[in-house]
Amino acid sequence: MRLLLLGCLIALSACATPVTGVPVAADPTPTTSVSADSPEARWMNRFCGMGKLMVTAGETAQEPMTSGDPAVLKKQFLDLTGRLIGVLDAVLADLRALRPAPAREVDPLIRQLTDAFTESRRSIAVARDDVRAVEPLTAEAFSAAAQRLTTALGGFERALKLMQAATLPPRLTDAADAAPNCR
Repeated sequence: MRLLLLGCLIALSACATPVTGVPVAADPTPTTSVSADSPEARWMNRFCGMGKLMVTAGETAQEPMTSGDPAVLKKQFLDLTGRLIGVLDAVLADLRALRPAPAREVDPLIRQLTDAFTESRRSIAVARDDVRAVEPLTAEAFSAAAQRLTTALGGFERALKLMQAATLPPRLTDAADAAPNCR
């Protein structure tokens, strides 16, 4: 789960652009020429909001489940997978709303991210449903579900790599100052 948190933080940092120069006192008001109501600013606001949701996914992950009580272990697993599915549902809704992008060259990235997160969500839901169906929870059922959950994180990893490698066009990065979720 720590890998997930690290990955989410890396994903959110993909919205940032490196800056060179000498630091100066910050002006509390953004100095962008892009209107907050422009299609680019609205798009960037949703894109950065999706990144914040991914950070939320990492923050909601808990310490490894180590209870010897099957009922407690089952509850912990169902709580964790439920939170992850909830966050992924919100992320996927944002991703679907990001197409078409105001810069069409970004659409393939959004499609690939949607596919990766959909794959993860599907696997997490299967793991959740497998654990939910077993009463009482057995070591075998828990082990199989935990393995499926670990595999599901591969979709997160793929999405994070896509975001790290992505370069947004200047007209979108310029709009980030006007997008509240990007601040």
